Amino acid sequence: MTRRLLIIYLLISFGYGCAEKEFDPNDPKKSFSIAKEPYDNGRHDQAITKLGEFKSRFPYSQFAVEAELLIANSHFELEHYAEAAAAYQQFAKLHPKHAKVDYALFRVGESYWSEAPEEVDREQEYTEKAVTEWEKLVVKLPDSVYAKKAEGLIVDGKRRLAESAAFASKFYCKLEIYHACAYRYIILARDFPQFADLKKNALAEAARALDEVAKQKAADTESDKNIYFKRYSADAIKAQAGELRRQLALMDNASN
Repeated sequence: MTRRLLIIYLLISFGYGCAEKEFDPNDPKKSFSIAKEPYDNGRHDQAITKLGEFKSRFPYSQFAVEAELLIANSHFELEHYAEAAAAYQQFAKLHPKHAKVDYALFRVGESYWSEAPEEVDREQEYTEKAVTEWEKLVVKLPDSVYAKKAEGLIVDGKRRLAESAAFASKFYCKLEIYHACAYRYIILARDFPQFADLKKNALAEAARALDEVAKQKAADTESDKNIYFKRYSADAIKAQAGELRRQLALMDNASN
Protein backbone atom coordinates (compact mmCIF):
# COMPACT_ATOMS: atom_id res chain seq x y z
CA MET A 1 0.00 0.00 0.00
CA THR A 2 2.77 2.36 0.91
CA ARG A 3 4.51 1.66 -2.40
CA ARG A 4 1.32 2.41 -4.36
CA LEU A 5 0.85 5.68 -2.51
CA LEU A 6 4.45 6.64 -3.26
CA ILE A 7 3.95 5.97 -6.97
CA ILE A 8 0.75 8.04 -7.00
CA TYR A 9 2.51 10.87 -5.17
CA LEU A 10 5.38 10.84 -7.67
CA LEU A 11 3.00 10.89 -10.63
CA ILE A 12 1.08 13.82 -9.16
CA SER A 13 4.31 15.69 -8.44
CA PHE A 14 5.55 15.05 -11.97
CA GLY A 15 2.26 16.34 -13.34
CA TYR A 16 2.55 19.54 -11.37
CA GLY A 17 6.17 19.93 -12.47
CA CYS A 18 5.18 19.61 -16.11
CA ALA A 19 2.19 21.88 -15.83
CA GLU A 20 2.19 24.78 -18.26
CA LYS A 21 3.28 27.96 -16.57
CA GLU A 22 1.26 30.96 -17.65
CA PHE A 23 2.73 34.27 -18.69
CA ASP A 24 1.92 37.24 -16.51
CA PRO A 25 0.69 39.99 -18.89
CA ASN A 26 1.79 42.61 -16.38
CA ASP A 27 5.29 41.24 -15.77
CA PRO A 28 7.43 40.78 -18.93
CA LYS A 29 10.52 39.89 -16.88
CA LYS A 30 8.81 37.04 -15.08
CA SER A 31 7.16 35.90 -18.30
CA PHE A 32 10.52 35.88 -20.08
CA SER A 33 11.94 33.74 -17.28
CA ILE A 34 9.13 31.26 -17.89
CA ALA A 35 9.71 31.31 -21.65
CA LYS A 36 13.46 30.84 -21.20
CA GLU A 37 13.14 27.88 -18.84
CA PRO A 38 13.03 25.20 -21.59
CA TYR A 39 16.11 26.77 -23.20
CA ASP A 40 18.02 26.68 -19.92
CA ASN A 41 17.10 23.02 -19.51
CA GLY A 42 18.20 22.08 -23.04
CA ARG A 43 14.68 21.48 -24.37
CA HIS A 44 15.24 23.46 -27.52
CA ASP A 45 12.13 22.38 -29.40
CA GLN A 46 9.98 23.66 -26.55
CA ALA A 47 12.18 26.74 -26.23
CA ILE A 48 11.47 27.78 -29.83
CA THR A 49 7.73 27.52 -29.21
CA LYS A 50 7.75 29.20 -25.82
CA LEU A 51 10.11 32.02 -26.78
CA GLY A 52 8.16 32.60 -29.97
CA GLU A 53 4.98 32.90 -27.92
CA PHE A 54 6.73 35.35 -25.60
CA LYS A 55 7.77 37.51 -28.56
CA SER A 56 4.18 37.59 -29.80
CA ARG A 57 2.83 38.51 -26.39
CA PHE A 58 5.53 41.06 -25.51
CA PRO A 59 6.85 42.40 -28.85
CA TYR A 60 8.11 45.68 -27.34
CA SER A 61 9.71 44.20 -24.24
CA GLN A 62 13.46 44.59 -23.80
CA PHE A 63 13.54 40.80 -23.46
CA ALA A 64 12.01 40.23 -26.92
CA VAL A 65 15.38 40.89 -28.55
CA GLU A 66 17.09 38.32 -26.33
CA ALA A 67 14.30 35.87 -27.14
CA GLU A 68 15.12 36.24 -30.84
CA LEU A 69 18.73 35.30 -30.22
CA LEU A 70 17.78 32.33 -28.05
CA ILE A 71 15.43 31.06 -30.77
CA ALA A 72 18.31 31.22 -33.25
CA ASN A 73 20.55 29.39 -30.77
CA SER A 74 17.89 26.73 -30.29
CA HIS A 75 17.68 26.10 -34.02
CA PHE A 76 21.47 25.78 -34.11
CA GLU A 77 21.52 23.32 -31.20
CA LEU A 78 18.85 21.25 -32.94
CA GLU A 79 21.02 21.25 -36.09
CA HIS A 80 18.36 23.19 -37.99
CA TYR A 81 21.16 25.10 -39.65
CA ALA A 82 19.16 26.75 -42.44
CA GLU A 83 16.67 28.08 -39.90
CA ALA A 84 19.49 29.14 -37.59
CA ALA A 85 21.28 31.07 -40.35
CA ALA A 86 18.06 32.85 -41.29
CA ALA A 87 17.29 33.70 -37.64
CA TYR A 88 20.80 35.05 -36.96
CA GLN A 89 20.69 37.10 -40.17
CA GLN A 90 17.33 38.56 -39.21
CA PHE A 91 18.65 39.42 -35.75
CA ALA A 92 21.67 41.22 -37.22
CA LYS A 93 19.48 43.07 -39.70
CA LEU A 94 16.97 44.24 -37.09
CA HIS A 95 19.53 45.05 -34.38
CA PRO A 96 22.72 46.25 -36.11
CA LYS A 97 23.89 48.14 -32.98
CA HIS A 98 23.22 45.32 -30.52
CA ALA A 99 26.13 44.24 -28.32
CA LYS A 100 25.85 40.68 -29.65
CA VAL A 101 25.53 41.49 -33.34
CA ASP A 102 29.09 40.23 -33.93
CA TYR A 103 28.13 36.92 -32.33
CA ALA A 104 25.04 36.69 -34.56
CA LEU A 105 27.06 37.44 -37.70
CA PHE A 106 29.65 34.84 -36.72
CA ARG A 107 26.89 32.29 -36.16
CA VAL A 108 25.47 32.88 -39.63
CA GLY A 109 28.76 31.66 -41.05
CA GLU A 110 28.99 28.87 -38.49
CA SER A 111 25.53 27.65 -39.48
CA TYR A 112 26.58 27.38 -43.12
CA TRP A 113 29.89 25.81 -42.10
CA SER A 114 28.03 23.14 -40.14
CA GLU A 115 26.07 22.25 -43.29
CA ALA A 116 29.17 22.08 -45.48
CA PRO A 117 30.80 18.70 -46.19
CA GLU A 118 34.44 18.23 -45.26
CA GLU A 119 35.02 15.98 -48.29
CA VAL A 120 36.51 18.05 -51.11
CA ASP A 121 34.90 15.86 -53.75
CA ARG A 122 31.47 17.14 -52.76
CA GLU A 123 29.68 20.41 -53.56
CA GLN A 124 31.11 23.24 -51.45
CA GLU A 125 28.30 25.80 -51.76
CA TYR A 126 27.88 26.08 -48.00
CA THR A 127 31.61 26.40 -47.41
CA GLU A 128 31.62 29.34 -49.81
CA LYS A 129 28.64 30.90 -48.04
CA ALA A 130 30.32 30.50 -44.66
CA VAL A 131 33.52 32.15 -45.88
CA THR A 132 31.53 35.02 -47.42
CA GLU A 133 29.63 35.68 -44.19
CA TRP A 134 32.78 35.57 -42.06
CA GLU A 135 34.54 37.95 -44.43
CA LYS A 136 31.65 40.40 -44.03
CA LEU A 137 32.05 40.19 -40.25
CA VAL A 138 35.81 40.83 -40.43
CA VAL A 139 35.26 43.90 -42.64
CA LYS A 140 32.38 45.26 -40.57
CA LEU A 141 33.70 44.59 -37.06
CA PRO A 142 37.43 43.89 -37.35
CA ASP A 143 38.13 44.34 -33.62
CA SER A 144 35.50 41.86 -32.49
CA VAL A 145 36.66 38.69 -30.78
CA TYR A 146 34.38 36.82 -33.18
CA ALA A 147 36.07 38.52 -36.15
CA LYS A 148 39.42 37.21 -34.89
CA LYS A 149 37.95 33.74 -34.60
CA ALA A 150 36.45 34.05 -38.08
CA GLU A 151 39.82 34.91 -39.61
CA GLY A 152 41.21 31.46 -38.85
CA LEU A 153 38.10 29.75 -40.13
CA ILE A 154 38.25 31.78 -43.35
CA VAL A 155 41.68 30.29 -44.00
CA ASP A 156 40.32 26.79 -43.36
CA GLY A 157 37.35 27.44 -45.61
CA LYS A 158 39.41 28.82 -48.47
CA ARG A 159 41.79 25.89 -48.22
CA ARG A 160 38.85 23.53 -48.55
CA LEU A 161 37.54 25.46 -51.55
CA ALA A 162 40.98 25.38 -53.16
CA GLU A 163 41.34 21.64 -52.60
CA SER A 164 37.86 21.10 -54.01
CA ALA A 165 38.82 23.11 -57.10
CA ALA A 166 41.99 21.02 -57.44
CA PHE A 167 39.94 17.84 -57.24
CA ALA A 168 37.61 19.02 -60.02
CA SER A 169 40.56 20.11 -62.17
CA LYS A 170 42.27 16.75 -61.74
CA PHE A 171 39.02 15.01 -62.68
CA TYR A 172 38.91 16.81 -66.05
CA CYS A 173 42.56 15.95 -66.68
CA LYS A 174 41.83 12.31 -65.94
CA LEU A 175 39.01 12.39 -68.50
CA GLU A 176 41.47 14.00 -70.94
CA ILE A 177 39.24 17.06 -71.31
CA TYR A 178 42.35 19.16 -71.35
CA HIS A 179 40.87 22.58 -72.13
CA ALA A 180 38.61 22.35 -69.05
CA CYS A 181 41.47 20.94 -66.99
CA ALA A 182 43.77 23.83 -67.94
CA TYR A 183 41.09 26.46 -67.44
CA ARG A 184 40.19 25.22 -63.96
CA TYR A 185 43.80 24.98 -62.83
CA ILE A 186 44.47 28.51 -64.09
CA ILE A 187 41.48 29.81 -62.11
CA LEU A 188 42.68 27.89 -59.05
CA ALA A 189 46.14 29.49 -59.26
CA ARG A 190 44.58 32.92 -59.68
CA ASP A 191 41.97 32.69 -56.91
CA PHE A 192 44.03 30.94 -54.21
CA PRO A 193 47.60 32.27 -54.49
CA GLN A 194 48.04 32.05 -50.71
CA PHE A 195 48.35 28.26 -50.89
CA ALA A 196 51.73 27.92 -52.55
CA ASP A 197 51.67 24.13 -52.79
CA LEU A 198 48.33 24.12 -54.59
CA LYS A 199 49.30 27.03 -56.81
CA LYS A 200 52.54 25.36 -57.91
CA ASN A 201 50.75 22.15 -58.76
CA ALA A 202 48.02 24.11 -60.57
CA LEU A 203 50.55 25.97 -62.72
CA ALA A 204 52.38 22.77 -63.60
CA GLU A 205 49.22 20.83 -64.43
CA ALA A 206 47.70 23.73 -66.38
CA ALA A 207 50.87 24.00 -68.49
CA ARG A 208 50.82 20.26 -69.14
CA ALA A 209 47.15 20.39 -70.11
CA LEU A 210 47.79 23.32 -72.45
CA ASP A 211 50.47 21.28 -74.19
CA GLU A 212 47.81 18.68 -74.90
CA VAL A 213 45.39 21.36 -76.09
CA ALA A 214 48.04 22.68 -78.46
CA LYS A 215 48.53 19.17 -79.89
CA GLN A 216 44.78 18.84 -80.42
CA LYS A 217 44.64 22.27 -82.00
CA ALA A 218 47.47 21.48 -84.39
CA ALA A 219 45.79 18.24 -85.40
CA ASP A 220 42.34 19.79 -85.88
CA THR A 221 42.26 23.58 -86.19
CA GLU A 222 38.46 23.68 -86.44
CA SER A 223 37.74 21.49 -83.41
CA ASP A 224 35.24 22.78 -80.85
CA LYS A 225 36.77 20.54 -78.19
CA ASN A 226 39.05 23.41 -77.24
CA ILE A 227 36.13 25.63 -76.27
CA TYR A 228 38.14 27.94 -73.99
CA PHE A 229 41.10 28.26 -76.37
CA LYS A 230 39.62 27.88 -79.85
CA ARG A 231 40.40 31.51 -80.71
CA TYR A 232 44.13 30.81 -80.21
CA SER A 233 46.57 29.13 -82.56
CA ALA A 234 48.58 26.11 -81.43
CA ASP A 235 51.66 28.33 -81.07
CA ALA A 236 49.75 30.83 -78.94
CA ILE A 237 48.56 28.03 -76.67
CA LYS A 238 52.13 26.76 -76.31
CA ALA A 239 53.19 30.29 -75.40
CA GLN A 240 50.57 30.34 -72.63
CA ALA A 241 51.95 27.06 -71.31
CA GLY A 242 55.43 28.61 -71.35
CA GLU A 243 54.21 31.61 -69.37
CA LEU A 244 52.74 29.35 -66.71
CA ARG A 245 56.04 27.48 -66.42
CA ARG A 246 57.84 30.81 -66.10
CA GLN A 247 55.55 31.74 -63.16
CA LEU A 248 56.24 28.35 -61.61
CA ALA A 249 59.99 28.86 -61.94
CA LEU A 250 59.70 32.25 -60.23
CA MET A 251 57.86 30.65 -57.32
CA ASP A 252 60.51 27.93 -57.02
CA ASN A 253 63.31 30.50 -57.06
CA ALA A 254 61.56 32.61 -54.44
CA SER A 255 61.19 29.62 -52.11
CA ASN A 256 64.87 28.61 -52.42
